[in-house]
Amino acid sequence: MKNNRYDSRRFWDRRSRVYDAQVFPEYKGTYKKTVKRSVHFLSKEDRILEIGCGTGNATIPLAAYVKEITAIDTSREMLDKAKEKAEKKGKTNIQFLKTDLMDLEEKAGSYDAVAAYNVLLYMKNQDEVLKKIHSLLKPGGIFISATDCLARNFSPAAVGKFWKSKLGLMPYISFETPIGLMRRIQKHGFLVLEIVNLHQNPPNIFIVAQKVQKK
Repeated sequence: MKNNRYDSRRFWDRRSRVYDAQVFPEYKGTYKKTVKRSVHFLSKEDRILEIGCGTGNATIPLAAYVKEITAIDTSREMLDKAKEKAEKKGKTNIQFLKTDLMDLEEKAGSYDAVAAYNVLLYMKNQDEVLKKIHSLLKPGGIFISATDCLARNFSPAAVGKFWKSKLGLMPYISFETPIGLMRRIQKHGFLVLEIVNLHQNPPNIFIVAQKVQKK
């Protein structure tokens, strides 16, 4: 079974061609809720990092509320779609980079906030990712995530994703409960400030957590 990072990038390159048409109609309201809740924890002076920005459905509206966004993704075609949207909207404070988070060369404490919208569930190395996010944040910095927690509700769609992942037809999928995800985030030096469900099925769990300095 092939399910490595190279295949994952190819998968998302292909998905970019139909992603907005297939996903955005159902999740349009969820994206709006995600941005609306996120901006409560951001300021106009913030420099933020968005992991797995995809086609920019959250990136572009968020740009109006912060000083600068560094938006990264491993899919070149996803990034191209996002760049095109940003140019049409006249957003000049977004820097798009094709890179994996673990390959990002930034000093510790570089960002006021890190956002990861609908990407954590595709990361097999969640613990390493959370450690990296913690290191990239300034003291007291904010980590904002929105993640489908498929173990809360074993819907036909969730079961379908499980088998597609197992068969190598799509990237790795994590099956977590909201509480399990929250505890994982807490374990890596974060204080959870907010946790709320933004979508009925599958449950899309929005979590805001603050970096706690390790003693």
